[in-house]
Amino acid sequence: MKFNDELENLIKANIPAIQVVTYEWQRLYGFCVGIADDNNLDLFSWSVVSGLKKWDKDNSQFIEERDKKDPIDLLEWFQEKNTNNCILIVEDFHPFITTENFGVIRHIREICRVDASLRKTLIIQTPFNLNVREFEKEIPLLEIELPNEDTLEAILNSITKDLHYDTKPDSEDIRDIVSASKGLSIMEAEWTYRKIIADKSRLTKYEITSIVKEKEQIIKKSGVLEYFHPQGDFKEVGGMENLKDWLEKRGKAFTKDAKDFGLVSPKGVMLLGIPGCGKSLVSKTIANEWELPLLKLDLGSVFGSLVGESEARMREALALSEAISPSILWIDEIEKGLSGMSDGGDGGTSAKVFGTLLTWMQEKKNEVFVIATANNISALPPELLRKGRFNEIFFVDLPSKNEREEIFKIYIDKKERDINNFNLINLSDLSKGFSGAEIEEAVNEALFIAYDDGREVETKDIEKALKDTFPLSRTMSDTIKDLRDWAKVRARFASNGDSEKLPKFDDKVPTLAQEKHNPFIK
Repeated sequence: MKFNDELENLIKANIPAIQVVTYEWQRLYGFCVGIADDNNLDLFSWSVVSGLKKWDKDNSQFIEERDKKDPIDLLEWFQEKNTNNCILIVEDFHPFITTENFGVIRHIREICRVDASLRKTLIIQTPFNLNVREFEKEIPLLEIELPNEDTLEAILNSITKDLHYDTKPDSEDIRDIVSASKGLSIMEAEWTYRKIIADKSRLTKYEITSIVKEKEQIIKKSGVLEYFHPQGDFKEVGGMENLKDWLEKRGKAFTKDAKDFGLVSPKGVMLLGIPGCGKSLVSKTIANEWELPLLKLDLGSVFGSLVGESEARMREALALSEAISPSILWIDEIEKGLSGMSDGGDGGTSAKVFGTLLTWMQEKKNEVFVIATANNISALPPELLRKGRFNEIFFVDLPSKNEREEIFKIYIDKKERDINNFNLINLSDLSKGFSGAEIEEAVNEALFIAYDDGREVETKDIEKALKDTFPLSRTMSDTIKDLRDWAKVRARFASNGDSEKLPKFDDKVPTLAQEKHNPFIK
């Protein structure tokens, strides 16, 4: 049910108090003006700066009613019998709803007991969920969703109508501009349009790049999401043919033809496996392959110090990913963000955030494809891995011989060197047990070696860099074995063929216990 309909139903049901979470006061006021008019109710507004005002329908504006700036005085006035048949919006009331100011909480709870026949509703507008324990059973909570394309188009039309400038968008431009603006609030969209017009004296499809840049900065301000520009393609990902084939098929499901055929948009994919083997690289390239926006969710940044703040920030991030759908939401190293769940050391906050994420993944209606990566399988809750959260779970192993040769080709070519000048077969053999990231670093190191000698890079330079490297397969052999054993019965392998046996090394890497007794390590 849309916010407007849900709010009107609650008001018509004579619910005494409602909490509305939104920054967009204009939309809340617009909804309430229409509801008050349709139901023959008076509409009042209050803020600690403006005091109490009443909506004048004849002049379409709020006029000063009383100079009531004290919240207790305001609530006492609202409880009076002569204030029946009305709606009162109180803006930014959250600083007054604290345990130190319990009188305000008590007054609101008293308001919740008024006779329903009085037809009065208090709307508490806040920028985030208050999570007041005293209100949990008495006050319903509503959140205004981000504006849809119709609302954004109305904002765009109002801006282009009011401002005089050189070039105005045609109907095709409007459609593209509105699509690029998805995820912005109406205030953000308005000042973005105005800023571009002030700078370039026009607003056409050629300014979409500027809109995306503004949106990127706005998303970054949340501190939770990061907007990634599409980059790379599957040709830059060595190996993982099974995974790439699966993704290529699912990318077609977002088209209208696919929906008409009966395809359902994919929910997401989990990539588990060894660090440095391309999980993050695949995540970045999907957006470019599918031509969809990519948002990276930093779970560690979700957690805030205030009660309920973490859950609110998670809901806000998920709502934003839905608002710009179809989109891709990337959660990198998801197990690290959920590290506080096992011991409950954060008072259950991690569990609540995780529960919010799980519920959304199961029930989301909009086309948001979730791609999550993880290195430590043992740290993942079993609820996350069950069917329904993701369409598939893929295990990303160390690259095979052929895949390593392909990876060398990719990175040597990126350095603008002729791959025919290198012995790729020898390099592939010598790099057995190396991850893609370790191969890339070996190529980089070879360039340093050659540059220092004042000559062009050769195969021998890469060979030297490989021999000087301690790969993860050497330092984490037991962990890799455990990962492979787990994946054999619980996941699909991203690559074709069987896993290679880990190479045997002549010397042994000292264990942590041995290093503790090393007199040179403090």
